[in-house]
Amino acid sequence: MRMTRSLAALLIVMPPLSSVAFANAAINGVRIGAQDVAALARFYQTALGMHEVQRMQNPQFTQILLDFGATPEAARANPGPELVLRSRPSDDIAHDMGHVVFTVNDLDAAVKAVRDAGGRIEREPFALGNTGTRIALAVDTAGNHFELIQPARP
Repeated sequence: MRMTRSLAALLIVMPPLSSVAFANAAINGVRIGAQDVAALARFYQTALGMHEVQRMQNPQFTQILLDFGATPEAARANPGPELVLRSRPSDDIAHDMGHVVFTVNDLDAAVKAVRDAGGRIEREPFALGNTGTRIALAVDTAGNHFELIQPARP
């Protein structure tokens, strides 16, 4: 089992780059919270096609780990960073600035999937200058902010 870490600042998960180690460091995972972690796991499973790879429950908290893969087995075998969902007493996170950044191949389809899964788009897709990269800002069903990036196409 990989050790998970809580990150307090801007959090980035970019699957193509996440396994590149710099000075023996790499992103291990990203943790966000929700009052109902099972509902939030369903949101990310529906919106982004993630699979549950591990669940920990005890009297203090529930924690669900999600990852990408064509099947749950492939997601468990994925060496990339995991999305760690941990229970918290409330979804009132008005001052929470951390967020996750997901790389997607089709931004418009991802925006639609987020909406269809019950999330909301905080900022509609926009171009990042003249780079060819497009970005959208979204909020999940527990109030966590996240970013969707479609890299420039060659």
